[in-house]
Amino acid sequence: MKNILLGALAIISLCLCSCVRTSHPEATTIDEASLYPENSPVARFGRLQVKDLQLCDEEGNPVQLAGMSTMGWQWCGECYTQESIETLVNEWNISVLRLAMYVEEGGYNEDPEEFRQRMCDLIDICGEYGIYCIVDWHILTPGNPLDPKYAGAEDFFRFIANRYADRDHVIYEICNEPNNCLEKGDTLKPWECTKETNVTWDMIADYANSIIPVIHSEYDAVGAPYPIIIVGTPQWDQLVDACLKEGMCQGNGKDLCDSLPDRDARLKFENVMYAFHFYAMEHNEGFEKDGKPDYYNMYAYMYDVLGKLPVFCSEFGLCNADGNGALDMDRTDKWLLMLSGKNAGNQLVSFCNWSFSDNERSSSALNPGACGAKNWNDLTASGEYIKKVLSVVNAGASEPSVLKPTNVYTK
Repeated sequence: MKNILLGALAIISLCLCSCVRTSHPEATTIDEASLYPENSPVARFGRLQVKDLQLCDEEGNPVQLAGMSTMGWQWCGECYTQESIETLVNEWNISVLRLAMYVEEGGYNEDPEEFRQRMCDLIDICGEYGIYCIVDWHILTPGNPLDPKYAGAEDFFRFIANRYADRDHVIYEICNEPNNCLEKGDTLKPWECTKETNVTWDMIADYANSIIPVIHSEYDAVGAPYPIIIVGTPQWDQLVDACLKEGMCQGNGKDLCDSLPDRDARLKFENVMYAFHFYAMEHNEGFEKDGKPDYYNMYAYMYDVLGKLPVFCSEFGLCNADGNGALDMDRTDKWLLMLSGKNAGNQLVSFCNWSFSDNERSSSALNPGACGAKNWNDLTASGEYIKKVLSVVNAGASEPSVLKPTNVYTK
């Protein structure tokens, strides 16, 4: 049961640190643990860091966060409240909540002030319950983070970092799913998009090299260690090692295992991680092409990438990549077991499921109408599966129906 006194102190501290402050105070020494409920994830792990390719706690011990991602607030806003997040913490056992703030698609660009305030409200609630949150600048269409439609990124991240540089629970995801889609303008086929020039790692790096210093400057001002920053990778966060391979980009016509020249174009900042997303019905053992039965085998590819780069799986689903269609629990098991250390680097990879919402898509964890009824446990098949997974990963529960050892990937 949450300690009432600590909860009250957390609320007061959050208001002082995030709702009122508009410029940096003098740097002071703060006992961060006292701001979060006793035994909460943030109280236990503290300010996270990347050490030897691994997400680690403040003491340098490996950490695996596991939680949920929101859907777009403009569609499912009533799903994200004090009560729902308390339920996710106390009954779903989440340790992290990804706050997916769409920029286009009726999101941030429609009303930046409103969306910034909503982001602050949700960050504050996560802090009150002592869980980590991911501030997700959720680009989708267009898929190039350098597109002028995303020109507000610098101001947004400066605003958030200014308010939360002295807090331990905030993680930044600076560009969701870079891709080559320019626009979706065909009303008869809204799922199809026009293509622009391939969005390469070099383009993403140009963007990251302009945004990360903006965030860091706010942390420098209060003398705080740099936060975890998750950076998107080409082809909707699938080509994770594009910084290590010349020509690893969307639409290059290559199989994942084809030889490409090595390079080192990693970002030169502390505590940077590279984003990986998967949807189990599409990203798996591959398909038959050119006489190969396992063309584009994502399991084999990521098994090796996890020995080369620090990776954060900030979004995944049990279904198709559009968030709909049939679910595949066994293939999802295979991914989550790999992310739990069964990989070439023996890495623990943190993950967030898409999505805690009640829309009609099969990726939703809740049935339609659940949020309006405030029934946070009205679960879909996807929700039932992921709630069990979270109980195993974060609470040590015994749930033989998920994460079955028979589903471990072996290369």
